[in-house]
Amino acid sequence: MCLVDQRSALTRQVFRSDTAIKREISRQLTYYPRTVHPLSRFRFAWECLMIVTFAMAFQLIPYDVMFLFRVQDYYPFTAFHMILLALDFICMLDIVVSFYTGTCDPRTQRVQLDMRPVRRRYLRGWFWIDVVSSGPDPLLTRLIPPETLSNSLLFCLDGLHFHPGCVWDFWSLMSMLKILRFGTFLVYIRRLCQRLGLRRNVIKFTAILATVLTVFHWATCIMFLVLRLVQGTDPALVDERSWTKGIAFWNQSSFTQYLECSYRVLYTVAHITHDFNESMTYDDMLQSLIYTICGYALKIYLLAELFIFIRILFSSTSKYHEYRYELSNYMRHEQLPVGLQRQILEFYDIRHPKIYSRWTLVRSTVGEQLFSQLRMEILGPMLHDVLLFEGLLSEQQMSALALQTNFQTFMKNDIITRCDEDGASGAGRAVTPGRSVANWRMVFIVSGTVALYTRSWRAVLQLEEGEHFGEFQLLLDESHVKYPNLVATETTELYLLSREAFDSFLNLHPPSLRTALVARALEHLHEIRQVELSTVLHTLETSETIRTTAAGRRSQPSKPPPAGAKTESTNNQ
Repeated sequence: MCLVDQRSALTRQVFRSDTAIKREISRQLTYYPRTVHPLSRFRFAWECLMIVTFAMAFQLIPYDVMFLFRVQDYYPFTAFHMILLALDFICMLDIVVSFYTGTCDPRTQRVQLDMRPVRRRYLRGWFWIDVVSSGPDPLLTRLIPPETLSNSLLFCLDGLHFHPGCVWDFWSLMSMLKILRFGTFLVYIRRLCQRLGLRRNVIKFTAILATVLTVFHWATCIMFLVLRLVQGTDPALVDERSWTKGIAFWNQSSFTQYLECSYRVLYTVAHITHDFNESMTYDDMLQSLIYTICGYALKIYLLAELFIFIRILFSSTSKYHEYRYELSNYMRHEQLPVGLQRQILEFYDIRHPKIYSRWTLVRSTVGEQLFSQLRMEILGPMLHDVLLFEGLLSEQQMSALALQTNFQTFMKNDIITRCDEDGASGAGRAVTPGRSVANWRMVFIVSGTVALYTRSWRAVLQLEEGEHFGEFQLLLDESHVKYPNLVATETTELYLLSREAFDSFLNLHPPSLRTALVARALEHLHEIRQVELSTVLHTLETSETIRTTAAGRRSQPSKPPPAGAKTESTNNQ
């Protein structure tokens, strides 16, 4: 539960292949076994719980602090305050979980599992705000004597007469600092939508809806707070011009007061037609002015988001769904097998987000020189790792060689290159002479894994991302090297260099370059074969010596063996 979730779509965005995910799991188990991974299933479940907790806290806490101010609202201990106490308890547990959870930077997509810098950063920042805002103030209120509750902090601020009994209410006001974690709340919502694979428009709409509802609720509570501080709660002392005078506002229940305030906030912010001839106090006028300005700003923001949404409808996301729908209809019309349909759609889902990889368009836009630098930024480190090119190709020649490669995506079990391009891959089938040589392609693995098979389809080697294979086959024929089958074992991104493109590259340079490359290739092959031969001889010699020694110890003959038997044993060896 605490390891990285291999099935999460968010994990696939950070770690692009199964190999990278396995390396991350190995790194966590080796160096940070007590750390909860930020992309784990436990963290996902905990963030879902915190989304519900924050959503309830942002709605219930201001209502509790500002509307429930009478003694009968606290005594007896109501179910409302038990919910608030449970929310505070979960928030305190969240502080503990934060001390054991790594972080993931969404911009750099780097995962930090070392808890020392994470905890140090947390203690310097949000830790104290989380502690103060997570205090169990309903439980503290329960311990306060009822006669002291009438001396709340807001009553003291109203009369500017401070009493020692108002200190109890200060902690209750501190719980409103949870609103500072609203940004974290939106981040959790965004991660939840990304894990569920929802579209970006849905994610943005959800964040806007949560923001608008929270702001509207807090504006309602602030309107009631202003009434409490400016006019007081005694109906006999309320200003005659106040709107609360004509409806017996202070004699109603807390929920009815909330509905009255929310309605006034709604028609002030949304500019619903109402009677402006009603008498208003100066504080009512100031609030109406502020809410009206905020309403105009909100309308401008929502209108801008609507325009962005309309633009997105004609973006690549819309084209993605349109083309995918057409592709599905075509495959159903052609009655393709279900497995093939699923494989084609999976390939389309992988390739469509990489529409920027249309190198012809990029190449014609940025120019040849800048495109060469772009290609070398991606492919340069792998080209420098090829020992065959080291010292023989200059930096300019490597850039020109990188331009000869082609980017391509292969699905699981796709054949990248086979030794017999005509399909003669089984035993007893003749291979077309020179066919595999002409169609050979060297591979540079960007992500994923590639397996090497012999002509009889026996697995011999597996290559991972950052590795390459096939430089000797670009220069030598079948008399010197073998041409294996290359197969993608998972969704793999490759840069391919064909033999034809490599020959075109060499034809632009003096023949001495080809001669030097061939000589070095033959030299490396000779060294490899010598190393392999010495290793095999050493292994055989060691194993036969051990076998002979063990056989001698088991038999322990009292007399030397006959000459014939010794000769026969030697011949068998």
